[in-house]
Amino acid sequence: MHKIGNKTAGEETAVGCPAKSYQEREVEVVRTRITLACTECKQRNYNTTKEKKNHPDRMETSKYCRFCGKHTLHKETK
Repeated sequence: MHKIGNKTAGEETAVGCPAKSYQEREVEVVRTRITLACTECKQRNYNTTKEKKNHPDRMETSKYCRFCGKHTLHKETK
């Protein structure tokens, strides 16, 4: 590497962050997009993401359904 002033060339990136080698970079976690549907009226109300590695089963949660006008159980759909 070439010495420039008191820094070694290639030591920092354009934004001033220290450069990391390929092996040192953090692995970006990919989240899967899912749709949640109301179990009572079957409307697909919510889009969200989940981590398949941590939650391999289908997700179920209580959410507000604007079509039913109340909180109902919403399940993950395909």
